[in-house]
Amino acid sequence: MDDATLAALRTAASAVFDVGFATMAGALANPALLHDATSGWAARRVRRCRTLFTNAAILALAASLAWIAVQAVSMADLEPGGAWQAVGDILVDTAFGRAWAIATLALAAGLALAAACRYRALPLRTLALVLVVVAAAHASAGHAGANGFGWLVPAMAVHLLATGLWAGGVFAAALVVLRGEFDAIDCARYAARLSALATASLAGVVATGAAIAWHELGDSLSPLFPLAQAGTPAWGIALDAKLALVAIAVALGGFNRVVVLPALPGASPRFARVLRVEAAVLLAALAAAAWLANGEPPAV
Repeated sequence: MDDATLAALRTAASAVFDVGFATMAGALANPALLHDATSGWAARRVRRCRTLFTNAAILALAASLAWIAVQAVSMADLEPGGAWQAVGDILVDTAFGRAWAIATLALAAGLALAAACRYRALPLRTLALVLVVVAAAHASAGHAGANGFGWLVPAMAVHLLATGLWAGGVFAAALVVLRGEFDAIDCARYAARLSALATASLAGVVATGAAIAWHELGDSLSPLFPLAQAGTPAWGIALDAKLALVAIAVALGGFNRVVVLPALPGASPRFARVLRVEAAVLLAALAAAAWLANGEPPAV
C-alpha cells in the first residue's frame, strides 16, 4: 500500500474519531443543559442524547482501531492482513502506542458504562472524566506528545475538550434535540444555554488553538500565506481552510445568538435551521483539522 493511500486512510480515521469524540461530548453536555426542564419534550431529548452518546462512542472506538491498524501497516511495512501482528510491538515499544491504548481503553470503558445505564440516567460526571482521559491520551499520541510531556499536551487536551463541547454541542442539538416538535418554554431556555456553552467553549478553542498554532507554525506567520511560498504548501492551505470554516461557524453562531435568540420562543424553527448549517460547517472544520493533525506542520 503506497504512502498516499496510507495517509488518506489515517486522516479519514482521525476525522471519524474526532467527530465521534465531539459528539460524545455534546451528547453529555446537552442533558446537563436540560437538567431542570420538566416537559415531555425535554425528557425525550435526554433519552435521545443517551442513544447518541452510545452510537458516537462506537464510532470513535471503531475509528481508533482503524487508525492503529493503518499506523501498523505504515510503520511495519506489512500488508493490511498482517498489520495486527505489529500492533502489540507498537503498544509496548512506542509512547504514542501506549497513549493510544489508554485512550482506546477509556473509550471502551465509557461505552460499557453507557450500555450498563441503558434504562437509567447516564452518570454524567463519570463519563465526563472518561472524556478527559481520552482527550489527554489522544493529545499525547499526536504532535503535542512527540517530544515527551510538555505544555503542549495539556493545551491540546483542553483544545480537544473545548472543541468537543462546541462542535459536539451543536451536533447533538442538530441531530436529536432540535428536531421535530418544540416545547416553547423549555426550548427557549435550552437554546440560550446552548449559545452560552458554545461561546465559552469557543473562548477555550481560540486561546489554546492560538498557542498551539504558533508553536506548530515555527514562530512564523508565513504558512498562513501559502500561495506566496514556493512548492506546494498544502499544510498552510489546509490551515487557512480550517480557519475560514471556523470563522463561518462563529458567524452563524453569532447570528443565532444576536438575531434569533431574542426572538425565541417563536423563532425556534429558525434557530434550528441555522444550527444545522453550523453543524455542517463544523463537520468540515473537523475534517480539515484531522488533515492538519496527520500532516507535517512547518515547525516539525
